[in-house]
Amino acid sequence: MIRVGRVAYSNTIPLFYSLRGFEIVEGHPTELVKLIREGGIDAGIVSSVEYFFNPEDYLVLPDVSISSVGKVCSVLLLSRVPIEEIRKVRITPTSLTSRYLLLYVLRKGYSVNPEEVTRGEDAFLCIGDEALDLKDRTPYVYDLGHEWNRLTGLPFVFALFLVRRDVPDLYIKGLLEGVRLSVESFFRDLSDGRFRVPGGVPEDYFSECIDYSLREEHLASLRLFFEFMEEETGRPAPRTISLFRP
Repeated sequence: MIRVGRVAYSNTIPLFYSLRGFEIVEGHPTELVKLIREGGIDAGIVSSVEYFFNPEDYLVLPDVSISSVGKVCSVLLLSRVPIEEIRKVRITPTSLTSRYLLLYVLRKGYSVNPEEVTRGEDAFLCIGDEALDLKDRTPYVYDLGHEWNRLTGLPFVFALFLVRRDVPDLYIKGLLEGVRLSVESFFRDLSDGRFRVPGGVPEDYFSECIDYSLREEHLASLRLFFEFMEEETGRPAPRTISLFRP
């Protein structure tokens, strides 16, 4: 039985709704990246920047991601001041992809380059269910999925379903089919009223905020984002995005 990592946020519910036959390991994005890197899990819905840093280690499940086309609702910059006036920003330590997305939005969209701090901040980047809980706590709220789409016209890919290259194809095929069926059954039950949206999660969260597909425009968005990460890190961007071919 292969071990599959799940980020412990509401946005992963559809991917695992009816998934059976796998050992599920839960954790925050930073925890799962460490596990898949070290072989503690074989696959997982993992921060998309992990593929940027180690593309040679992974295949990407096709047609599956955690993305947004416009607002994402759960990756938010909460600020006491207008974004143009931010001088100090605190970033949740559980974030990986969202940190680089924030840097892109601030620098490319607003020509702002604030200092990263652990206290005394003007603004705070939070993600996942915490963002849903805190979204009304500050006078200024910036949805980073919306900001990326406004600047680029593209969806943003927060997480990819990565599989280590040493996993046999037979298991990858089973995982891909299981995830596809899970998403289908989730949205069927959501539409029929058989799934009750958890408290604190907007009623339209799964249908209007999160996009679970991975199409050509998503791959174009990843390539653009990876170009920015190359500028930031000095590491060469992956030449290709290696999708698993069933």
